[in-house]
Amino acid sequence: MKKTVREKIYAPYSLHDMNIIEAEIRGNGMILRTQSGIVQAEPPYGQPDGYVEFHQIRWDFSYAYLLEFTGNEGDFSGKKMFLKDFLSGHPTWSFTVMDETYGYNCTRYSGYITEGGKFCECIFEIYHEGDMVFVAEE
Repeated sequence: MKKTVREKIYAPYSLHDMNIIEAEIRGNGMILRTQSGIVQAEPPYGQPDGYVEFHQIRWDFSYAYLLEFTGNEGDFSGKKMFLKDFLSGHPTWSFTVMDETYGYNCTRYSGYITEGGKFCECIFEIYHEGDMVFVAEE
């Protein structure tokens, strides 16, 4: 019997507890900017100004999920839309990241979004065939 352990996907920076306030689409790429930089997930554990770049996004497989806030459990309703449509149709919002998940060619942020006084749970699912790049402005 052969056992193979999947190695953890480790990112040197994090957006956990950060407020994403802008998503700038650049062709098939995107830049996500937060209100207060990015969190360094390794020593010396700083919080430099910075942003995240995604390259070669497959917009036809990238989604935004908006779920009515119901607490920790229970029935909910929501909306699933292409991420690019959400970003172009909703110019002002703030997304607080509570969890990050990294997989094969996919990055998923989940948390809470506010827009125009409305508060709901949100997931950004970004399918990218290119690199995900953390840019720290030190």
